[in-house]
Amino acid sequence: MDNDLMTRLIRYADLTAWPAFAAFGVREAEIDRLLVVTAGLEPSAAREARAELAGRVRAAAGALVSERPVAAGLSRLGPRPGERLVVVGDSISADRLSWARLLAELVPRVEPEASVEVLALSGRTSSEALALGPVLVSRVPTQVLVMIGTNDIRREGATTGVRMVSAAETGRNLRALRLLLETETGAKVRFIVPPPIDPGRVGLTRELTGEWWDAADLPELLATVREVDPEAIDLAGMPVGPDFWEDDGLHPSPVGQVAILRAVLALI
Repeated sequence: MDNDLMTRLIRYADLTAWPAFAAFGVREAEIDRLLVVTAGLEPSAAREARAELAGRVRAAAGALVSERPVAAGLSRLGPRPGERLVVVGDSISADRLSWARLLAELVPRVEPEASVEVLALSGRTSSEALALGPVLVSRVPTQVLVMIGTNDIRREGATTGVRMVSAAETGRNLRALRLLLETETGAKVRFIVPPPIDPGRVGLTRELTGEWWDAADLPELLATVREVDPEAIDLAGMPVGPDFWEDDGLHPSPVGQVAILRAVLALI
């Protein structure tokens, strides 16, 4: 497998968050053996790629922890001994260089007995996040941060452009997820309004892969999340530059992920 392709696969495909694997605590070593068969991936190469990405997160967190706004945001987050914070999301959070991975590295630095688990999966919709409910409950979280919905407005088919989840269903799924978690675990649930996308680039895969995004769908999604949680951490208006995204205009670059982490902690 090409090294760039392998790194991208490892960066975005954390299959430990797939419900069937997460429910049984399947480890990455076992998943690597599966990828040998399905993707021709060498386990040693996968381990090296993950280690390199984890090292980049540790280095970035080491620089961020000394920033006063970041330290203030972590203080407002208020991790206590025994705190179990879970992040629910899609590829924006599943990315091994994501804001969520940075948060998972930062929180134990300010409270060693607190933890952050990233249960995010590339491509996940709000319907699929709701289906993760039993796994989330089993973690007995004290806080849950939910950044989901970007894949709800994903469109399938170059000609048909079928939308994955309607706005009404997105709202229903988010409300149900909050009710489930707050009732079954007593966790504090906070929603995060997804960050901006580049309207000029998100539709370019329409003819190439048949999977694409229409920027015109985004305002409805943002309004839905805000309606469900008027106190949501709202990233939609955060300032972004041309280096905020990867080439697809959808996934944040490492620079963009750091910006998201800073924005989340500023608004928490």
